[in-house]
Amino acid sequence: MEMTFEQWKAAKKDMRRRLSVPGWALLIYYAIMNVAVMGWVILEAIFRLIQNLAAHSYRDIESAIMASSESAWGYFLAAAVGLLVLLLWKKPRFFKEEIFAKGTPMKAGSFFILLCVFISGQMIFQLGCSLLEMLLNGFGYTIMEGIESLQTDPNNFSMFLYAGILAPITEEILFRGLIQRTMLPFGKRFAIIVSSFTFGLFHGNLIQAPYAFAVGLVLGYVAAEYNIVWAMVLHMINNLLLGDLLYRVLGNLPEDAANLIVFGIILVFTVMAVFFLIVKRKEIAAWLQNNRLVGAYVGCYFSCAGTIVLMIILGLNTIFTTFLLVTPQ
Repeated sequence: MEMTFEQWKAAKKDMRRRLSVPGWALLIYYAIMNVAVMGWVILEAIFRLIQNLAAHSYRDIESAIMASSESAWGYFLAAAVGLLVLLLWKKPRFFKEEIFAKGTPMKAGSFFILLCVFISGQMIFQLGCSLLEMLLNGFGYTIMEGIESLQTDPNNFSMFLYAGILAPITEEILFRGLIQRTMLPFGKRFAIIVSSFTFGLFHGNLIQAPYAFAVGLVLGYVAAEYNIVWAMVLHMINNLLLGDLLYRVLGNLPEDAANLIVFGIILVFTVMAVFFLIVKRKEIAAWLQNNRLVGAYVGCYFSCAGTIVLMIILGLNTIFTTFLLVTPQ
């Protein structure tokens, strides 16, 4: 039975309303995160100034704020508030039946293949940074200092805990849990792409966004086909191993030697990932065939209010943040 124009119009309106959920949800969490982080930095800076009663100059205040901004406790507060809001909104049942829903049991071989593909995303990051640096060098600018500033400080315990443990858990619950599970009625492939798109956009700079989108596709597939816990495990391995622990182990080596070893490890995983993707190409093609994108869903998603507002706010933040990371050579 064909729909009338009015029925089709009503269905499309309802679809846009449902597809707006990811945008509004992320904007709420974005607001919570910024308020929590800024609030914590201000409170910690005030506490530092109170402890140092002799501090009166602008330089003292600036130093206190800079020292406080290196702490990750504000992000801990944001995660706690954000997860509490999500729990009150969606109820515990949503966590149990949707976010932590069980899928296909993970096998050791499958996990190793997914790990190789996931870590190969680091190669995208390395190549992307190199190409961007070459482009900027042609105009007399560099972004290498900005890239280094985005790396986790291994001597900062709160940042180590957040980047290595809490962030993977929180981000997976938000992006592969709330966002992806909300989009699943429109198809797995669509849900994975939407969650990856928002995941990349949420990183707030043109250096990390493409890499976050690429690895988000792997994490989304893992959460959709297996379980979100496995996505958290992959996320933690990446952040802890390649983001911190590996550099700690290589800390006594010259910087060039350490970077060469890290690049070599990433290259090995990338080669294995390419090999596995070639071997599994028929299975991948079959999965894509069984999970086709519906153009109407894509069009509605990018034209709904939540997505438009999200892209405007986070897009402007991405441009502004990237601009700050670029410095003269």
